[in-house]
Amino acid sequence: MWSFFKRQQRDKQTEYAEQRRKPLAFDEIVEGMGNFSDLAYNDMALKFWLPEPAEHALREISELSNLSVSEFLRQFIALHCYGLYAFYQMTAVMPNLFKDWEDSGVKFSKCIVEPETTEIAEVPVKVKKRIDTYWVTELGKNVAPIKVWIPNRMKANLQTLAEHVELTPSNYVREILISRLLGHGMLPQRPTMFKPFPAPEADAWETEDPRIWREVSQEEFYHYPTGEIRTEWVDDEDS
Repeated sequence: MWSFFKRQQRDKQTEYAEQRRKPLAFDEIVEGMGNFSDLAYNDMALKFWLPEPAEHALREISELSNLSVSEFLRQFIALHCYGLYAFYQMTAVMPNLFKDWEDSGVKFSKCIVEPETTEIAEVPVKVKKRIDTYWVTELGKNVAPIKVWIPNRMKANLQTLAEHVELTPSNYVREILISRLLGHGMLPQRPTMFKPFPAPEADAWETEDPRIWREVSQEEFYHYPTGEIRTEWVDDEDS
């Protein structure tokens, strides 16, 4: 797998010559793994959506594994890209490699934006009342948005694998995650699973394009990985 990623960086002629070589020995594979230190920096965002059954399974399995959703996903992607042997080598060298940032205190990638508000100067607090409304991205029926921060190299390697099968990275991750969580037998049901909701809205969320938002209750808001708090000040009738 490691040699595959490196081979994609060469031209077609060189790639063909490499394919004609004898198979790599185990020691050569281990040597080709190189240094894992760059995988400790989760500086790239990966966004994709899941059907609700898959998202429910993801959360429950993460809890049963005593992992955050983000940590579970980083481990899953590393295993998929680099294999179990490399995964054990990585975690032996750096036990906390896939954990969330220690200084963030965040257990799941929740992007909450609270716009700045301005109070009227020298007006008593009782005159104005703060009203918060809660909004989440509208992706359609049975769609769960997932956002996780991963290392730059890992995202680039996912891009390589996705292009190899002519998929976008988001579509690729969705398919391999569903197959792992719910079994490869779920993939033949893909058209049925993905049909109830409008894919363009989900694609717009993945690519940061303009999208539709809907208002939800405060309780419901905290069940979504991405959301926005919008604040306004109104006259307090009780003042």
